[in-house]
Amino acid sequence: MSWLSENPWPLLLLLVGTAVIALISGASKGRSTCGICLLTAAGLYVFESAVVTPSEEVEVQLQIMLVAFREHNQDVINSCIDDKSPKLRETAAEGLNMVTLTKDFHIKDLEVTVEANGQTAKAELRANGTLKVNQSDMITRVFSRWKTIWKRVGSQWKLAEVIRLNPVNGQEMGILETR
Repeated sequence: MSWLSENPWPLLLLLVGTAVIALISGASKGRSTCGICLLTAAGLYVFESAVVTPSEEVEVQLQIMLVAFREHNQDVINSCIDDKSPKLRETAAEGLNMVTLTKDFHIKDLEVTVEANGQTAKAELRANGTLKVNQSDMITRVFSRWKTIWKRVGSQWKLAEVIRLNPVNGQEMGILETR
């Protein structure tokens, strides 16, 4: 069922395509087949919109953190980080002091994998865009790659660990390290 709520588009396109072919074919049952396919597609779309999977919850938390970094909102960033990871909060504060993200800084190629226990998730992503180095007011375009570990704390996902990867070779590197 997870694949259905994660990506319903292949099935939706198949249903709509079948509806169009049934309507064009001119068969006596074409209209009823078309209607059934379109109603099923609409129901699937409503179902997919209503179901929020754990991986989608992690995606939302990542977007909240990105906006908080853009707005220099340390409180929101801290609320997204697990209480058992105080060093991560310190690192985030250091990063905020070093750079300011512009509005075009965005997350790309996000892949979230929820562990079988449903309490841990791994998210691998690229984050690209321009940023301003606060000490020199220099604006530069950066490409970064990250692996993050999330833990479910109560009903929320909290960031527990961050690993920065070299965008070219995938080797681990320091979170605030310059290239």
